[in-house]
Amino acid sequence: MVRQFRNHLLMGFLVLLPTFATIYVLRMLFDMADRTLGVMFSNFLVQIGLVTRDAAGLHFLGLTFAERIPGIGLLVTVLLLVAVGMATRSIIGRQVIRQTERFFTRIPIARTIYTTVQQITNAFVQDRSMFQRVVLVEYPRTGMYAIGFVTGNAVKALEKTTGKACVPVFLPTTPNPTSGWLLFVPREEVYPLDLSVEDGLKLVISGGVVLPQEGSPVVLPEMHCNDDKPNAVGRHMGAR
Repeated sequence: MVRQFRNHLLMGFLVLLPTFATIYVLRMLFDMADRTLGVMFSNFLVQIGLVTRDAAGLHFLGLTFAERIPGIGLLVTVLLLVAVGMATRSIIGRQVIRQTERFFTRIPIARTIYTTVQQITNAFVQDRSMFQRVVLVEYPRTGMYAIGFVTGNAVKALEKTTGKACVPVFLPTTPNPTSGWLLFVPREEVYPLDLSVEDGLKLVISGGVVLPQEGSPVVLPEMHCNDDKPNAVGRHMGAR
């Protein structure tokens, strides 16, 4: 009886943990944005005369607030994000972003934080478009398999040297998929998986805990004999 109660308690905690964590993070971000920009923008409204201030606090639209107008900081944050997103499409905006990156990368501690967050965001925004499909390769030894992402077509220079059509495959690390190894694998040794790039990234980041297709197991593709001709095996790269 006590054991069942403990198991149910633990299961309930694990089920609700993502919800609580999401609410906590969103609330923390909301409070931080609203408190910081809210005070600054409220002071700006006082200076231009749209809001009055006295010993009782701020007065706006017949209401009185202590130090800032609640919600106005969040609104300014949303407008700022939209403006930055629009600026990335212009030449001047891109130049400002580059200068900002150079500024942070020259500061020792800030450089580590900035580059780490930038790499993680690039994994979901940019790198996902660079990955063509999810595959399996035998790594680090024969009989063991690692999930990789095809990043391009066979390299002609490598084909001339090795005599094989080698495909560039990026093997990400867990839980940070922005680091890993670039392997050039013979095309006949690359086994496509019927997974989207997003599902493949989830599988890698979670360390195999979050399985694709609602928990269905990852099924290894049918192996092919070593004496298959490269042209015949090459069809596996285009087949699902």
